[in-house]
Parts: sequence; C-alpha cells; structure tokens
Amino acid sequence: MKRLTSQDRGDLAEDMLPVAARLATLVQGDGGVQDVQELLDNLDQQQQTALLVVLAGLIDPDRSLGALLGWLDFDECGMPTEAVHSSRRTLRDLAEGSVPRGVGIDEVAVERALAHPNGASGIHLNRDERRLGVDRGIRRGLSYEQVAERLGLSVDAVKRSWVRAKDKARADGRYVPTQPVGQISSVA
Repeated sequence: MKRLTSQDRGDLAEDMLPVAARLATLVQGDGGVQDVQELLDNLDQQQQTALLVVLAGLIDPDRSLGALLGWLDFDECGMPTEAVHSSRRTLRDLAEGSVPRGVGIDEVAVERALAHPNGASGIHLNRDERRLGVDRGIRRGLSYEQVAERLGLSVDAVKRSWVRAKDKARADGRYVPTQPVGQISSVA
C-alpha cells in the first residue's frame, strides 16, 4: 500500500463523500445489510479508512445522542429506543468517556508548555492536557494566538476549546471571565 500525500488524502476524502452519503442513506432505511456489505466490499482498505474519516467529519460531536440517533426506532432486540432519544448526552460526552484508563493529565507538562513563548517543542500533550492548557492560558490572559502557538494548536481549535470550556464551567456553576485579558470582545 503506497503512502498518500496530503493532496492524495484530500482527493480520496472528496471521492468518498458520495459513498458516505450513500452509506448513510442505506443504514438509515434505504437499504439492508446486504446493500451495506456490497458497498463496503467494493472499497479497498485506503478507501474504507477515508470513508470512516469522512463519515466522522460529517457528525457534529456537540449534538445530543438523541438527535444523532433519532432515526432509530428499535434496538437490536426489538425494544423501543426511547432512552437514547431522550438523552441529552452528546457524542463528545460519549467519546470523552472512552479515554483509556491510566491516561491522565500531566499538569507539569501543561505548565511547561504554557511557559514557552515560542511554543513547547518536545512537549507532547494529550487531548485532555491541551484542553486544560487552553482553559488555563485564556484565563491567565494569553491571547488565542499565544495559546495556540504554545500548545501546538490552530487558533480556531483554541477558540472552539475555550467555548466548550466556558459552557462546561457555566453548567457546573463555576466562574467564567466574561472578557479574558488580551481577548477581543467579539470572540470571548
């Protein structure tokens, strides 16, 4: 199997978009098990991987499980799926619950990353550590750009993480600064 360039991966993902749309319609009622199997059998391993990535990219992780699974009427045992439909848990909540045990937060690494003005090369942070770094960095008055550079993230990723952190803090009844130091009021 040849290694794909960024351009090749992008082209492959674009090629898989109609396949992803077809698979979604089959799974949600326009086909059966054999139709799904036939569609998947016609794809090689790289195409299947690209299909998974495209499908994942089409899902909003902040929508409730009820909204995402609303098309399901019954589970595999023929029982109504009311519990899932009424659930307010999001896909992100479900994913965060799947972090392998033993993977924690190294607060020293987070602090070291935030302390390096030119980025923390050599300091590898996991998802939870980066999330904590965004929260702490913004609360300390660092700009989105500074936090992004220090944690090795895009500015958009920092903004999204900060919005989620604010929402979670408010839901937990914790204080959230309305205008972090160094931030533009329209994005806080």
